Amino acid sequence: MENISTNDLLKEFNLNGDKWSYKGETPCVIDFYATWCGPCKGIETVLNDLSKEHSNIKFYRVDVEEEYELSRIFSIKSLPTIIFCSKDSQPTIITGTLPKSKLEQYIKGMGKNEILA
Repeated sequence: MENISTNDLLKEFNLNGDKWSYKGETPCVIDFYATWCGPCKGIETVLNDLSKEHSNIKFYRVDVEEEYELSRIFSIKSLPTIIFCSKDSQPTIITGTLPKSKLEQYIKGMGKNEILA
């Protein structure tokens, strides 16, 4: 997983006021976190494992305190927040922690417009 800045991440999105859409070719998972957030630390380990298992997907981390503008653009209200994005499908946004098996379901559904809840 790679930490990403506001400018770098926004290159992969179309922005129109408060609305955004993903324009990147490669699906991505974005983990919004804070260093002081206990649940964020737990989910980081799981997402690191998933990033190794799914090399065809980009995994990004965004520290909400360092990248406040991204937090505002994506309307992040609680932590952790994870966004699953793929071209030509609606992004899926989840908050809180989930087991690896559930996150795997979200990843497998990316781009199919049928992400399992």
